[in-house]
Amino acid sequence: MSRGKFVYKDESSRDKMLAFYDRAMEDLNVHYREEYIETSYGTTHIVIAGDETKPPVFTVHGGNGITPLNLKLFLPLLRDYCLITPDVIGMPGKSAPYRTLNTNKDDYGRWLVEILDIQKIDKIPFVVSSYSSAMLLSLAQVAPQRIEKAALVVPSGIAHGPLMPILRSMTVPMLKYYFVQSDRSFKKIMQLMATEDDEQMEEFFKLMMSSYKMEMKPPREFNKNDLKNFTAPILLFASDDDIFFPANRVFPRAKEIFANMPELFKISGNHLPSADTMAFVCERIEEAFKS
Repeated sequence: MSRGKFVYKDESSRDKMLAFYDRAMEDLNVHYREEYIETSYGTTHIVIAGDETKPPVFTVHGGNGITPLNLKLFLPLLRDYCLITPDVIGMPGKSAPYRTLNTNKDDYGRWLVEILDIQKIDKIPFVVSSYSSAMLLSLAQVAPQRIEKAALVVPSGIAHGPLMPILRSMTVPMLKYYFVQSDRSFKKIMQLMATEDDEQMEEFFKLMMSSYKMEMKPPREFNKNDLKNFTAPILLFASDDDIFFPANRVFPRAKEIFANMPELFKISGNHLPSADTMAFVCERIEEAFKS
């Protein structure tokens, strides 16, 4: 299906991204299998990672993100769970490379419903981060009964940071790097995004910002009426130092919009948490999902 805008500069750029994808999946050193399904929004590639005899958890990578690095974040969960994760259509990965999902509508929620239906999953726990939190909240609006429990890390869809600092510090430098690659501008971007150095993440960001047409529209913020039927248990993890979705804005509004009071955890670091922080996050998720 070729509806929407092709999201790479050219086919060569897409080939480079897919080569990175395969290398990054192998670097995880975990058992996984891949499959493709057809949805009304386009072909969707799905990875099932870990031991499939263990309880399944559904996860989705963030905006302009990629599945292997999302799995890397939640890798400790594979001790007790199998992770099911689709590549988002129109974002880096092996799903259709055309932007057919509209963040201003409920396309993400309906797309997730189609995936769950095809996979014959009635209800499942979710772990999401950043942009994919808004995808989950879209699902919570259109089909809340499909979400058993949910953990949202540095979540979008609840409250954003101040717009001008985001534009000045992140959006404009990213757009500049897309046209003229500069080590200086790249370092500034990573200093604001990442909590610790990660060569693989840096390789992905360079590839993503130089060859892929980024989704620059921020996800919408959901309100109390949108989520009135969403009553599943919720864990929220956010940091005051996150330029995009700071805890000091996310937590107060979360208390207003969710029918069920979320369990709130303040974490440290920038938008991309450190490995130690993610180990803590995964421990709290396991405790909550087992209870």
